[in-house]
Amino acid sequence: MRFLVDGMLGGLAKWLRILGQDVRYDASTKDDELLRVAHEENMVLLTRDEELYQRAIARKIPSAMVLGETEEERLAQIASTFGLHLDVNMAKTKCPECGSDLKETPKSDLADEVPKASLKMYDRFWKCTNQNCEKVYWVGSHWDRIRQTLEEARKLAS
Repeated sequence: MRFLVDGMLGGLAKWLRILGQDVRYDASTKDDELLRVAHEENMVLLTRDEELYQRAIARKIPSAMVLGETEEERLAQIASTFGLHLDVNMAKTKCPECGSDLKETPKSDLADEVPKASLKMYDRFWKCTNQNCEKVYWVGSHWDRIRQTLEEARKLAS
């Protein structure tokens, strides 16, 4: 499934990418362009804008009006609506920033890009394949918050 996310849902776009979904997001994209892209590229439009949602429905563009106030509520809604699993698989995870693929990278190749303490503490690293991004990720202490968010979303979705 491919998602097109409007400018009000940048956080959701990142979460869906972490979950391995193909997500296009640009906060500056105007409504008419969102509708055109969703239609032409057969993408599901996710929005918090009632007018945009109604316009999409009128044009028979697959879409969802995202109602949740928290990321957990939003993730639960999208997971329930589209049958998504709320589990992280690093082999499928996309770069949360740009949506490109991640490639597992030896830590010896990242000495200049990762804090020394993280290089000592962790063994597995992933680097964005987009040359304009190239962010590096690892399963560090922040993963406790990620797991908690996904656990809460799973509870809400069931």
